Amino acid sequence: MNNIKTRKYLGENIKYYRYKLNYSQEQLSEKCGFSNRYISDLETCRANVKLDTLTKIAEVLKIETYKLLMPTDNLPPLPKRVNTK
Repeated sequence: MNNIKTRKYLGENIKYYRYKLNYSQEQLSEKCGFSNRYISDLETCRANVKLDTLTKIAEVLKIETYKLLMPTDNLPPLPKRVNTK
């Protein structure tokens, strides 16, 4: 699997699992201790991620780390607007 596809899966999975917990990007960034911009950049494939960061995000999203890198072909579609309260 190439790097671009992996980053695409990462971004889609972060967004998907964040939505499942009803977190906005801002809420996720606060819980992880990262900037809102960094979470946005991960979701839009504009940033690289360190393993420790990946682990922290997975912990906050209450999933196993490997799930953030899994293909997203079978994930249900998200509503157009993901932002929450």
